[in-house]
Amino acid sequence: MSKKALLFAALFVLVVGRVPAFPASQVTAAAPAASAPAGAATFAHAWTSNTEKEKRAFLFGLATAVRIMCTDISTMQKDAKAQDIENNFRGCFNSYAGMDPDQVVSAMNALYADSKNSMIPIDGAYKISLMKIRGDKVDDIIIQSRKYGEGLKKEIDQQRQKGGQ
Repeated sequence: MSKKALLFAALFVLVVGRVPAFPASQVTAAAPAASAPAGAATFAHAWTSNTEKEKRAFLFGLATAVRIMCTDISTMQKDAKAQDIENNFRGCFNSYAGMDPDQVVSAMNALYADSKNSMIPIDGAYKISLMKIRGDKVDDIIIQSRKYGEGLKKEIDQQRQKGGQ
């Protein structure tokens, strides 16, 4: 496995591993959207409990991972011309990270301000926010993401019950 792939995998594990690490008892008045029943952490809480600097660092990490991924995808094409490689890289990068970080943070804050969205995973909230900034219609995607998040919540609750937590 290449060093870039290992770096991307490590970044992914760090980002994903951090999400459920916040107990619900740490929910504060500053993060009302993240409120959940006792004993249940939410993705909204994980996001809103971060400082603005931490949120920007998260976006920087995502942009770095996307740059690595898009570079690999763009340069692995056989017989590709330099201009095609450049165009493919730009298209790939801009699909996942080519936005002003302040706009993305604001959009994610707004998404998680609605308590119905508290269980939408952070990566989903990120992609929804990018789409919304671009002017795409996201209402149906938000509804599907809520259903997915609620399914995750049920799975987590079942795992806790099995583990005696």
